[in-house]
Amino acid sequence: MRNADVNNTVNNRVQNAGTVQIVIVRSVVPTENSFWVLYGQHTKPTYLEDAGHGQQAQRDAALEQVKQWRVCLDIGSNIGQWTRPLAKRFESIVCFEPNPNFRECFKKNIQEKNVLLWPYGLSDREHKAKQDFNSTVLHDDDGDIDCRTLDSFGLTNVDFVKIDVDGFEIPLLTGAKETLAKNNPVINIEMKKDKRNNIAQQCASILKDLGYKFFKRTKSDEVWLKS
Repeated sequence: MRNADVNNTVNNRVQNAGTVQIVIVRSVVPTENSFWVLYGQHTKPTYLEDAGHGQQAQRDAALEQVKQWRVCLDIGSNIGQWTRPLAKRFESIVCFEPNPNFRECFKKNIQEKNVLLWPYGLSDREHKAKQDFNSTVLHDDDGDIDCRTLDSFGLTNVDFVKIDVDGFEIPLLTGAKETLAKNNPVINIEMKKDKRNNIAQQCASILKDLGYKFFKRTKSDEVWLKS
């Protein structure tokens, strides 16, 4: 999908993704730090007046390196805590969230017209995967989650990529090499080295092969820049 198509789809507010149709529906409209959330003890979307700043320190550290503000990719968009502030900065936000329960919250939280939400997991090939009810972890097994490569979307003018996929980083980056090489975006990737040091090393190798260099670490997030 090219940028013009992205903008047209966002404006229509209804997206057909294969056999999946996404319609934006809301009841209570959140503002500022209020969000519909689903985590921990919650068994259904729950409205919180103050759900926090959505990792503001990590976001600010990464955005300081952005030079243009055209297209942003929010990969692992969850309930939209990064999406809302990013939508104020970029012309278009393309989001990917495979968990239907998080997408339900996302649709209630995000009302900006420059945001497009895709219901896919991003991987190194087209396949099915599994994900638990309120889990951010994607399992590379036969399930009901549709996975595609980022490269299959043909996105251009991408200036910033936020990645938070909890252990699925290697398949994602493998299927995103063409997009990253063509666009050279600033990359912010959550990388919990204490839990996934081997994955962190493999991701660093992939990014270095694409001409990226490690720039900065803020809490659990790493910023990578094109050399």
